[in-house]
Formats: sequence, C-alpha cells, structure tokens
Amino acid sequence: MNLEEALKQVENASNQIVKANQTITDIIMNTYLFTWRWWLGVSMLIIPWVIWVIFRKKESSSRFIHAAFILIIMTLFLDLIGVLNGYWVYPIKIFPPAIVFFPFQISVLPVLLMFFLQIKPTISPYIKALIFGFILAYICMPIMKTLHFYKPIHWKYTYSFIILIVIYLVAHWFGRASNFEEINKGNEQVKMIKSESLRIFRRSKAR
Repeated sequence: MNLEEALKQVENASNQIVKANQTITDIIMNTYLFTWRWWLGVSMLIIPWVIWVIFRKKESSSRFIHAAFILIIMTLFLDLIGVLNGYWVYPIKIFPPAIVFFPFQISVLPVLLMFFLQIKPTISPYIKALIFGFILAYICMPIMKTLHFYKPIHWKYTYSFIILIVIYLVAHWFGRASNFEEINKGNEQVKMIKSESLRIFRRSKAR
C-alpha cells in the first residue's frame, strides 16, 4: 500500500465516522430525546454534582476536585479505547455524537470518588479502592446494562473491577492532602510575613 492509497482509506474511514455520528444524532433526536431514559441520563449528569456542592468538605475541595479531574481523564481515555476496539458500547446516547456515556464518566464516577476520599479519611485507600471498584463494577454497571446505557461485548465486570481499583488508587495518590497542605502552609507563612512587616512599618512610622 502506497501513501496515496493509505490517505484514501483514511478519508473513507473518516467519512464512515461522520455518517455514523449522523445516524446516532438522528436516533437521539427521533427516539431517545425527552424520554424517561434521556431525562434519567441528564439527571445522572447534574444531580451528583449538586449533592457534592451541598455536602462537600469545603476546606478540602481543591484536592478532591484535583483527584476527580485525574479520574475523569483516565476513564475517558480508557472508555475511548474500549468503545473503539469493540469491548463495549453505550447504546443509548444523551448527547450527540458522544461515544462514551458522559453522565457516568464526568459525574457519577468523580463525585463518588470525592465522597470516598472525604468520608473516613483514616481508612486504608486499598480498602476504599476495593469497595469503590465493587460498587461500580458489580452494582452500577449491571444496572446501567439493564437500562441499556451500557452493553459489554467482549468484556467482563471483573475486568472493570480491577481497573477501577487501580484508577481509584492513582486518583487518591494525585489528590493526597500533603501536597495541598504544603501550599496552604506556604500561603499562611507569606501572610504572616506580610502582617509582621506591616506591623513593624507602622511602629517605626509612629516613632
């Protein structure tokens, strides 16, 4: 195969992707839009974050969101690999032309992670990772399959269980409190120095 033939095949494949996206958009607009499953998907995207805003531990929000952001990047990347290689599909889409199921990846997963980090922080992260992976792989995913939000093809829940454990531990490592505590301590020291300098300046001026 020469370069021109390869470029032609890439162009044809890109055209097929465009047609597939158009088909998905038509299906959403004519079949799923405003049905109870569509509204459920939208609710899954919004409600977890609303709950998080209400019950979050404000002083630790930065490190929790940092960990959640790392999780979102990892899950979206792995999801794209899984879908593109035919390991699983998301039959019902909420937003065209989404390949992944965004309510799960950018709402349910990260919010659940942040609550796990917030609740009982002294518990071993390995225990939390096991519970996190079990809930998502053996409870959430079967429910999503029943609702036709998720369909494994060449995949098993146990694979997801193992991957989710690793993802939790990586996100936990990135969101460790010590890094943020050092930043906060540094900011506090700067404030103390400024305050002390201002106090000395005012004293000397009074003299």
